[in-house]
Amino acid sequence: MTVVCAVLVAAAAPARAEPTPIPTPIPTPIPRSGLALGSTAAEPVLRLHDLVRVTAGYVAATRLQPGGGSAAAPDRAWTPPADLQTPPIATAPGTISGTIPERQRTKYDVLGAAYQKAADALSDRCHLPSALLMALGEVESSSLRGRRLDKDHDVVPPVVGPALAGGRFAAIRDTDGGRLDGDPVWDRAVGPMQFIPGTWRLWGADGNGDGVADPQNVEDAALAAGRYLCAGGRDLSRPADLEAAILSYNHSRQYLAAVLDLHDSVMGGVVAGP
Repeated sequence: MTVVCAVLVAAAAPARAEPTPIPTPIPTPIPRSGLALGSTAAEPVLRLHDLVRVTAGYVAATRLQPGGGSAAAPDRAWTPPADLQTPPIATAPGTISGTIPERQRTKYDVLGAAYQKAADALSDRCHLPSALLMALGEVESSSLRGRRLDKDHDVVPPVVGPALAGGRFAAIRDTDGGRLDGDPVWDRAVGPMQFIPGTWRLWGADGNGDGVADPQNVEDAALAAGRYLCAGGRDLSRPADLEAAILSYNHSRQYLAAVLDLHDSVMGGVVAGP
């Protein structure tokens, strides 16, 4: 499967501030809503299948779009931000598990280990397959091709999507003072799993145990994505729940087909080279 589109990354975005340790609330799912996207605090800003309880009111976690956008027209045709490839992550025993010595591990070994660690952490809760995280990582950030990981497994340079300033994207004004995305005017999706700041505030996780929930860290991002996919009591071993989880990330049949294709390729042992 080869689909072509341009990668949308805000290369010129201001440098992001370092994340600070913050408590990560565990969202409480509430019934689905048909609220539309809005652009001010007085409007329903975020829309998804699963709504979550936040402080004094209810806010919907945003529908994430590859490359950093939230769809203003959710039923329109979706195209990926880049050529999609089967994630170049080894699936043989002893690779994803993280048993390779750190000094010998490639970027893709680290990614695979992060996905597997998140899947293991949530296996009893929702049977999250690491292959699903691999597929989403490919669709959302091209499995970090063209980027590297530092010693802490943070993405270099950071993945920052385009400003959500309307037009082909939803209009979502800044919600974090630019702390995560470097933009004090508009929100941008950040990290390998493309969370907007407001969504990260609800679902962010500390996957590497350093006391910080950082969307640019692959372990943190993988666990946060896993928590999000498992929301609402889903059992991802059931095809219907697996599809619902993918559609909650982006409510597009084209997106669903692309992610399932990659997921099935990984499950079938089809692995591309770096």
